[in-house]
Amino acid sequence: MNEPLRFTLLLACCAAASALLLGCSQEPSTTFVAAPPGPTDSGPAIGLSAPPPEAAVFDLRYRAQTGADDVPYNAFWGYGGSSEETRTNSFLRDVHRKTSHICDVCNFALKGRKWAAVEYHGRQVSAFYFDLNGDGRLSDDERIPPTRKANQAVQFITPDFVQRLEDGGQTFCRVLLQVNFYPGSAEPNCMWSPAALMEGSATLEGQPARLLLYASSPGGRFDRYGSSSYSLLSGAQTNLVAGSYLPRETLSSLIDSGGQFYHLTLEGRYSNGLPARVLLAKDTSPTGALALKLVGSNVLQASLVSLYLRGAIDKTVFFRVGASQGKITLPVGAYVLHDGVVAYGGANPREWQVSFSQGPCAMVQSGETCELALGQPSLRVRAVAERDRYDSQAVESATFKHGTRIYMEPRIVGRGQEVFGRFRHSTAPEDKMTDRPPRVIVTGPDGQELVSKVMEYG
Repeated sequence: MNEPLRFTLLLACCAAASALLLGCSQEPSTTFVAAPPGPTDSGPAIGLSAPPPEAAVFDLRYRAQTGADDVPYNAFWGYGGSSEETRTNSFLRDVHRKTSHICDVCNFALKGRKWAAVEYHGRQVSAFYFDLNGDGRLSDDERIPPTRKANQAVQFITPDFVQRLEDGGQTFCRVLLQVNFYPGSAEPNCMWSPAALMEGSATLEGQPARLLLYASSPGGRFDRYGSSSYSLLSGAQTNLVAGSYLPRETLSSLIDSGGQFYHLTLEGRYSNGLPARVLLAKDTSPTGALALKLVGSNVLQASLVSLYLRGAIDKTVFFRVGASQGKITLPVGAYVLHDGVVAYGGANPREWQVSFSQGPCAMVQSGETCELALGQPSLRVRAVAERDRYDSQAVESATFKHGTRIYMEPRIVGRGQEVFGRFRHSTAPEDKMTDRPPRVIVTGPDGQELVSKVMEYG
């Protein structure tokens, strides 16, 4: 009579044991917790003036990422650090006393709190340890849970903290750490991003407008010309959609919006170090024109795909102009052709593209056209002994003793001293642009080829 009962109990025990074994083989699930909201009031602002009556005034407020309804940066920074430092860092020592499943993470931009840590089990991340108060010790609120899943990665968003800057100032910010695992790797890969921005609204040219300021780096400033960036939106664009991509430009004191130039002025500062407002005033200075042409050994038709200019005298000017087949109208001033892309060809003027950097300076004068010629590339090679490759004072040479290991650094330089980068060719029938890297050939005294090498991009 007891046999059926004993058999039933045996099956139940086997099922329970199987479930237990199955549960042990699975990695723990990740629980996501939204980051806390940012402050709604940044306090009083100082350093404000009476704005010109025609200026658009954007009073700025802090907008933090929390894991939902965010404006993403879509930009990430990676840093490396010395393993020797991890053994002496007091914050990491506290973290390692708490758990052994740790990957140390470095961020040189965060002065005073450059080391953090990620806790993981197998390929599952469970916590981010970050020194919020910068005291070098682990506090109870400095173990941060995962915020959200982003494709195959897990993202952590910190609460707000005050970051001391190298110039003696400070900024209020929060940062994001993205963690994923490369195929075949048991170690997490970690990348940083800012997790807050500044935004303000105004009326510009009779239309609603919104201005967004982005930090120069994780923990960096929102108001640094040349390294911070901005988005200027108008009309229907001002209705932000969470997660959508917004085009942005390098922050500059002179900006181009829809063919109209404006002077951008940053004013005031809140008590926590954040910028208080932005003024936009229409530029009324005289204008001139810039015309570029590409010169070669044969007749070339060329057009500008993009051009990035920076001020040669006014170091706060950084802006990009779009495609053009003719003259580019600019306010008077001196501009360096920082980088750009030119399309060119014979019968097909867009058969080829080439990028360049370190271009010449253009002096734009009122009512005149400044013409600059690029092209006629030539190969220049810096050659030094391999042992001297990192010595900035090493003397270049064109001849070496037999058996010497040589380090060569080839550059393709144009007539305006611009440095050409990537050459691309349009292939039929898809009309797809394909990289065409140059080949460098080294010959001996008798002209015979000794070695050749493709200059691989990147």
